Amino acid sequence: MTQRLRGISDDEATGTAREIFDSSNQLLGRTANLLRILAHSPQLARWFLPFVAAVRQPNAGAVSDVRLRNLAVLKTSTLNGCRY
Repeated sequence: MTQRLRGISDDEATGTAREIFDSSNQLLGRTANLLRILAHSPQLARWFLPFVAAVRQPNAGAVSDVRLRNLAVLKTSTLNGCRY
Protein backbone atom coordinates (compact mmCIF):
# COMPACT_ATOMS: atom_id res chain seq x y z
CA MET A 1 0.00 0.00 0.00
CA THR A 2 1.32 3.43 -0.84
CA GLN A 3 0.79 6.67 0.97
CA ARG A 4 -1.89 8.80 -0.69
CA LEU A 5 -1.07 12.10 0.98
CA ARG A 6 2.52 13.19 1.15
CA GLY A 7 3.67 14.57 4.47
CA ILE A 8 4.83 18.16 4.73
CA SER A 9 8.60 18.37 5.16
CA ASP A 10 10.36 20.70 7.60
CA ASP A 11 11.47 22.88 4.68
CA GLU A 12 7.91 23.18 3.34
CA ALA A 13 6.28 23.91 6.70
CA THR A 14 5.17 27.51 7.08
CA GLY A 15 2.69 29.34 9.29
CA THR A 16 0.48 27.01 11.32
CA ALA A 17 2.26 23.88 10.10
CA ARG A 18 5.60 25.31 11.28
CA GLU A 19 4.08 26.09 14.70
CA ILE A 20 2.68 22.55 14.97
CA PHE A 21 6.02 20.99 14.01
CA ASP A 22 7.88 23.17 16.53
CA SER A 23 5.40 22.20 19.25
CA SER A 24 5.71 18.54 18.34
CA ASN A 25 9.49 18.70 18.55
CA GLN A 26 9.22 20.36 21.95
CA LEU A 27 6.60 17.94 23.35
CA LEU A 28 7.63 14.67 21.71
CA GLY A 29 11.20 15.25 20.56
CA ARG A 30 10.26 14.77 16.90
CA THR A 31 7.52 15.26 14.33
CA ALA A 32 5.73 12.01 13.52
CA ASN A 33 4.89 11.13 9.93
CA LEU A 34 1.17 11.10 10.71
CA LEU A 35 1.39 14.65 12.06
CA ARG A 36 3.18 15.71 8.87
CA ILE A 37 0.22 14.37 6.87
CA LEU A 38 -2.36 15.88 9.21
CA ALA A 39 -0.67 19.28 8.84
CA HIS A 40 -2.55 19.59 5.52
CA SER A 41 -5.54 20.24 7.82
CA PRO A 42 -4.17 22.49 10.59
CA GLN A 43 -7.29 22.26 12.79
CA LEU A 44 -7.01 18.48 12.88
CA ALA A 45 -3.27 18.60 13.54
CA ARG A 46 -3.80 21.08 16.41
CA TRP A 47 -6.25 18.64 18.01
CA PHE A 48 -4.10 15.56 17.40
CA LEU A 49 -0.82 16.82 18.86
CA PRO A 50 -2.02 17.43 22.45
CA PHE A 51 -3.90 14.13 22.36
CA VAL A 52 -0.77 12.18 21.43
CA ALA A 53 1.31 14.07 23.97
CA ALA A 54 -1.19 13.30 26.74
CA VAL A 55 -1.28 9.61 25.84
CA ARG A 56 2.45 9.08 25.31
CA GLN A 57 4.36 11.59 27.44
CA PRO A 58 4.48 11.12 31.24
CA ASN A 59 5.14 14.86 31.78
CA ALA A 60 1.95 15.62 29.80
CA GLY A 61 -0.35 13.31 31.77
CA ALA A 62 0.27 9.76 30.52
CA VAL A 63 -0.21 7.30 33.39
CA SER A 64 0.34 3.96 31.66
CA ASP A 65 3.65 2.13 31.80
CA VAL A 66 6.06 3.10 29.01
CA ARG A 67 6.53 -0.57 28.06
CA LEU A 68 2.78 -0.99 27.64
CA ARG A 69 2.57 2.15 25.47
CA ASN A 70 5.43 0.93 23.28
CA LEU A 71 3.80 -2.49 22.96
CA ALA A 72 0.54 -0.82 21.86
CA VAL A 73 2.42 1.20 19.23
CA LEU A 74 4.16 -1.92 17.90
CA LYS A 75 0.96 -3.96 17.83
CA THR A 76 -0.97 -1.20 16.07
CA SER A 77 1.80 -0.83 13.50
CA THR A 78 1.85 -4.57 12.88
CA LEU A 79 -1.94 -4.74 12.47
CA ASN A 80 -1.82 -1.82 10.04
CA GLY A 81 0.89 -3.46 7.96
CA CYS A 82 3.55 -0.83 8.60
CA ARG A 83 6.86 -1.75 7.02
CA TYR A 84 9.05 0.25 9.39
